[in-house]
Amino acid sequence: MANIQPLWARLEPSISEFTLPLTGEERGKWIYAFRSLIDAGAPYAISSDWGVSTLNPFPIMQTAITRQPPGRGRQYPVFLPEQRMTINECVKGYTVLAAEAAWRSRDAGSLSPGKFADIIILNRDVFACDPYEIAETKVLLTLLGEKSVHSDDIFATNKQ
Repeated sequence: MANIQPLWARLEPSISEFTLPLTGEERGKWIYAFRSLIDAGAPYAISSDWGVSTLNPFPIMQTAITRQPPGRGRQYPVFLPEQRMTINECVKGYTVLAAEAAWRSRDAGSLSPGKFADIIILNRDVFACDPYEIAETKVLLTLLGEKSVHSDDIFATNKQ
């Protein structure tokens, strides 16, 4: 299973000044080739490269979808736009497919009978919002095994 970290799939100096000149034009087309992997039927999961990046999945998803760094705007050059992912593929990569990668699909990864009730409530619908706003998504409530482990002030009165 491919464990992909889409946060790096953007045209910044590490790519434009170092990686692309070293790999050359022909091989450069295969840098962070997530769309090609998915279209070929390769199993994948999405994660961060935490330790050197962020654990926050929302800037990572925005980069996977736009192939541009969050906060730089629509005019920023797009890195290999033909390799963009969809929001559905990103959410699936962080949930169902991540559970598969961890050999946990029997008890995690989706909201189904018999599985852990691990869910998050967000401040926006990531399936409907502008892709350039996904990075700003906030988690308002996290339930782990049906217990609240994180809540925004909006849920403070309901905290148990």
